Amino acid sequence: MGVSTNAQGRFEVTPFVGYETSGSYPIEVLPGTGGSLALVDHLRVNDAISYGSFLDYNVSENFQLEFMWDRNNTSYSARDITTLEYFKAYNSDIDQFQFGGLYMFLGSEHKLRPYVAASLGFTHDSNSPISTGFTSVSNRTAFAWSVGGGVKYYLNRHVGFRGDVRFLPTYGSSSNGGNCDPFYGCYTARNYLDRGNFVGGVIFRF
Repeated sequence: MGVSTNAQGRFEVTPFVGYETSGSYPIEVLPGTGGSLALVDHLRVNDAISYGSFLDYNVSENFQLEFMWDRNNTSYSARDITTLEYFKAYNSDIDQFQFGGLYMFLGSEHKLRPYVAASLGFTHDSNSPISTGFTSVSNRTAFAWSVGGGVKYYLNRHVGFRGDVRFLPTYGSSSNGGNCDPFYGCYTARNYLDRGNFVGGVIFRF
């Protein structure tokens, strides 16, 4: 027999740590400095340790509203159009804020509860120059969204574990850009900074 939502606790806080992949997007050709003067056509955020927290509120036995904060202490690299090689451009502390929900497939009588999740939000980059002196180091805030899923395992009514996998795109450019694919040819599409996030944490429910 399942335990009522009120008996379980309405709120969950899950501090987490994990790994976020790299991602890149094309930009208008910009001057930069990478040891020597270079022209760059792509920016890439480098993979990094990811940490933060989920905050969940039980709307029903299977559905939760969710807020996620995720941080990377990472850096950006730029691609030299003459060599097609990346060089480190600037450091960045990236904060991702997401507001959404998740649906758990099994009832509260189960300790192991897989789920799917989706959200909308924004990403903020706090950028700082390094000795190579890349020109584009202004802070940036852009629209972002996420979709993914995972599993929760409850040890008891108040403590559990969670593993979560997300696809976390952020707008790289508000204008359309050209993309070429070996299968579909060249086409015009919005430029996103596409990253994957893999985290695990401890659930505290109250």
